[in-house]
Amino acid sequence: MEGIDLIVLLLFVIPFSVYGKFTVTGPAHPVVAIVGEDVLLYCQLVPESFVSNMVVRWFKSDFGLPVHVYRNGKDDTVAQHKDYRGRTEMFKEEVTKGNVSLRIKNTRVFDEGEYTCIVDDKKDIEESSVELKVGALGREYWIYVDGYRENRIQLVCESNGWFPKPQILWTHGAGQNLPAASEMSYHVDAKGLVNVQSSVAVSKDSINRFKCLIQNNLLKKEEAAAIQIADDFFPTVSGWLVFLSAVLCFLIVALIAGIIWVMKQLKNIKELQHDKAMKQFGKGLTLKYL
Repeated sequence: MEGIDLIVLLLFVIPFSVYGKFTVTGPAHPVVAIVGEDVLLYCQLVPESFVSNMVVRWFKSDFGLPVHVYRNGKDDTVAQHKDYRGRTEMFKEEVTKGNVSLRIKNTRVFDEGEYTCIVDDKKDIEESSVELKVGALGREYWIYVDGYRENRIQLVCESNGWFPKPQILWTHGAGQNLPAASEMSYHVDAKGLVNVQSSVAVSKDSINRFKCLIQNNLLKKEEAAAIQIADDFFPTVSGWLVFLSAVLCFLIVALIAGIIWVMKQLKNIKELQHDKAMKQFGKGLTLKYL
């Protein structure tokens, strides 16, 4: 009898322990989304079940209002943050299996952040968090010549629509990094995307091919723009200019030497005149006393 009583007791206890308590799990690593595409934020109930009175709320860390609410078997858009209306959905056919993941459509830069999935069955509240990172590759990129600087050509590389802030690397020839330091500037547009500009002064080499590599470290992707410059575009020093420069230097040195010589001659003349005057003054005194 004791064994039968124990079995009967377990039949009553186990269902309540299984269905009366649940946990919520999410991804262990950040989720990466691309601007303009859809992204899935995973959230799963354990055990895989969903009771009709459960309420699911998705929150973003910097928002007071939820980005999505699911209750009574449907979405509650009244309580939803306005920036997410029409852009979020749950998989209703999967909810009964405990899958309360959230899809965000047409991802924006400002969607980046930490999200929390909260499940409430009126008795217990469980939650799980997931970090969303957003990236974007530039839509346009180009190189152009922007004049000359110190006998070198000034190159400018521009690209728009990046996130997060990209890195720019200049190469020349067969792919060697340019040793010259480049100047960088960034501008953030109304959508939060980054427009970048980089400039560098280059000299003529054996190939005269220069490339601008724009890298997105989050997405681990890069874009490139290249330019080929003919030798004729690089500034050269004329032989006549070298000759004239040498003549000018010689004339300047000769002029300085001539000025020094004239000053010495004037000094000698003044000394001779002074000595002559002193001698005449001495003769005058001698005749007076005679």
